[in-house]
Amino acid sequence: MRRAVTALMALLLLAFTAAGMKNAAALEKSCQSVSLRYAEPLAADAVKAAAEKLPGLTFWGEGSAALDGGLRQTQSETIFYRGDASLVLGRDCGAGQLPAPPDQTGCAVSDALAWKLFGSADAVGLTLSADGEKYTVRAVFKSGDALALLPSGDAAFTAVELMYTDEAHQDPASWTDARLLESGLPEPDWRLYTAAPAAVAKALAWFPVLFAACVLAAWAGKAASRRAFPARDAIWFTVFFAASLALPMLLAAWPSWLTPSRWSDFAWWLQTAEGVAQQFEDFLLAPGAGRDLSVKAAFLAQLGVAVIQCALCEALRCRFHAEAARRSRSPCAASSAPLPAP
Repeated sequence: MRRAVTALMALLLLAFTAAGMKNAAALEKSCQSVSLRYAEPLAADAVKAAAEKLPGLTFWGEGSAALDGGLRQTQSETIFYRGDASLVLGRDCGAGQLPAPPDQTGCAVSDALAWKLFGSADAVGLTLSADGEKYTVRAVFKSGDALALLPSGDAAFTAVELMYTDEAHQDPASWTDARLLESGLPEPDWRLYTAAPAAVAKALAWFPVLFAACVLAAWAGKAASRRAFPARDAIWFTVFFAASLALPMLLAAWPSWLTPSRWSDFAWWLQTAEGVAQQFEDFLLAPGAGRDLSVKAAFLAQLGVAVIQCALCEALRCRFHAEAARRSRSPCAASSAPLPAP
């Protein structure tokens, strides 16, 4: 019975770990940019000038539009964008592919909107019109809300997406400041560094592996301490040698804004804490738009999975520890012990 319960807990841990890794991978895929949010729409000339100075920017904003599918008409919530649609939507499409950045005649609709306009979710290739412009449905994504994603060059844009690069991952704040200066855009009201929740979610997904590594390291340390001189030193040398080989790779992937050389500076710790607190505040207080709801829902789901993983890991550790203690006190273990010398 004990083994059956332990096996069931291990299977549950494996299932939740697989689900957590899948959710973290999807979250990382939808968090590929720094999102700049403005309380008031950007001026049309500012948008045009920024797009010329810094190609690759994605502008978007939310609104409403009267859509005509031919036989049916409806008023729908609409995301107007200019640039890369994948940075705005933040979710996979059930059918088709999102319009490419140069495509000004393609659009994407939710399955709920497809049912309202066309009477079916199979809407890829069909056409709709909005404000006298005709668009071809390139993709259909899952959503309970009637939502359309339409390209536009002169909409009231309230958000700008800056696609991440390797430099951005090293120091997101400084990289964003440089892009703002280069593009001439005004200082945003909120900055959303979406890579931060994605990185936390990824770390939480790997928690069982880290937990097992810590338990094995503690066990190896206890086992090595019981060894005699040559074996004990050989084990410790192997461990420290492996750590020294892994250290350069760790430092290469370590973000520069968390460089260890500044850890002794108390003023730097205070400044870093204030910056992280501001990012967290922006993440919570920025008006929800576009992909925000899906990102926050995925992050909360990751936290819930992590709590369950912690409980299962600790329960398994306790069961293995209790089983080892029970075996050490069993009569068979006592009888197998060598008899003391007379």
